[in-house]
Amino acid sequence: MVCVPVVEIEENGIYRAAELAVERGAEVLEWRIDWFAQAASHHRIDEILHRLQEICGDVILLCTFRSRPQGGEREIAKEMYLELLELIAKSGQADILDVEVPELSNSSDIIRNLHGIGQCVIGSKHYFSHTPETEQMQQDLLQMQRAGADIGKLAVMPHDSLDVLRLLEATARMKENCPHYPLVTMAMGGLGAISRVSGEVFGSCMTFASVEKMSAPGQMPLEDVLMILNKISESMD
Repeated sequence: MVCVPVVEIEENGIYRAAELAVERGAEVLEWRIDWFAQAASHHRIDEILHRLQEICGDVILLCTFRSRPQGGEREIAKEMYLELLELIAKSGQADILDVEVPELSNSSDIIRNLHGIGQCVIGSKHYFSHTPETEQMQQDLLQMQRAGADIGKLAVMPHDSLDVLRLLEATARMKENCPHYPLVTMAMGGLGAISRVSGEVFGSCMTFASVEKMSAPGQMPLEDVLMILNKISESMD
């Protein structure tokens, strides 16, 4: 599946970007709440969630507050982060909610609480400076699964082509060991572009593409990604 992030600062910009992404064929829409200028206002977030769900229709709505240590736009205290996760879950508007699993010591309890509210969770970990060893990447994904995340997401920054190969290897090995666990993995930047369109081969079920604005380095335009994925899929049939 192809996910398009919405990284606008103001409310009207959020709606416009969401409508454009849905119109152009996004299968998943990610609202990056950390970009929103009024991210501290729970009331505004709740209103925007309801409007985004209307815009999405059948398109999956993924909600993410990316903390600054994980590559996000702003700092957030742990208590406020947990309050925000619970607010989103209780709104019933997010189809999937991002939780930074390795950053939380009690992630299993947090995810169990979100599941109790009825929220589907994608656990995430980002390395913006390097690519860890293959074993560490597998352990990160296993940690997400063991914490109870419904989907595991891992993004890394490669410094050479071998880093990209190791990310793909970690994905394939994790998929081999846990064939029924959904994974989302990618290497960022220009070097990692191939990882964004090879998920069907190595075991990643979703990639990220841009419409006007990127949320991470190396995201390709939505139209290009859809075309490439369709060609790969046709050749595999």
